[in-house]
Amino acid sequence: MQEKHYTGMVRRLPRPLWEMIQDIQCDTRDLRAREIMTRAEQPLSHSALLLDGILARDVRNATGARQLVAIQVPGDFVDLHSLPLGSLDHDVVAMSNAQVALFRHDDLKDIMSRDEDYAQALWSLTMIDASINRHWTFRMGTMRALAGMANFLCEMHLRLTLCGRQENGRFALPWTQAELGQICGMSSVHVSRVLKDLREAGIATVRNGEATMHDPEKAARFGDFNPRYLFLPWDGGS
Repeated sequence: MQEKHYTGMVRRLPRPLWEMIQDIQCDTRDLRAREIMTRAEQPLSHSALLLDGILARDVRNATGARQLVAIQVPGDFVDLHSLPLGSLDHDVVAMSNAQVALFRHDDLKDIMSRDEDYAQALWSLTMIDASINRHWTFRMGTMRALAGMANFLCEMHLRLTLCGRQENGRFALPWTQAELGQICGMSSVHVSRVLKDLREAGIATVRNGEATMHDPEKAARFGDFNPRYLFLPWDGGS
């Protein structure tokens, strides 16, 4: 891994731990857009750190119904919680072309067993994942459509800024309107109307797999966005 990959959430890790993690990387894997990286209940012996692209957690049932329940951006450990569990209860799918670095569970366990502070630092990443998931539940359950979409766009704008994937307010948003509806709890038709309202209000434009934030402060007001659930700053290792 290159120094540029010390970005986003992994910057919470102390630099000595980051250097140890670089030393135990065993492989990289390139993913195509919409390729499933791992499937629910698949036995796992490695964890993946997202180096580039965007991944999503995707829950499906026997009838084929699906729900996108989380998003991972560069600097996120995608499946660190599979280390104690041995598998996941959901699919992990690439939403864009992506690259991940792989680490054997046994090597990660060795680091964690030798240093309690390092173990806590790694587990803090999974705790932030859980905090984001709780916020998504709150957003879908309590926020009206326009506010919910603005809130989601603010989150993505900030998370992608922190990992260097935002430029001049523009960032990747590689989801269909149906998938945005899953994320924000509304129908595709409703998504279309909400995006039109956000565009006409001068807040944001979402088009062709990309979003442009015209007025982040206004978006934050519309979406009642407070990033405390992200536990910023993500620069504890600098």
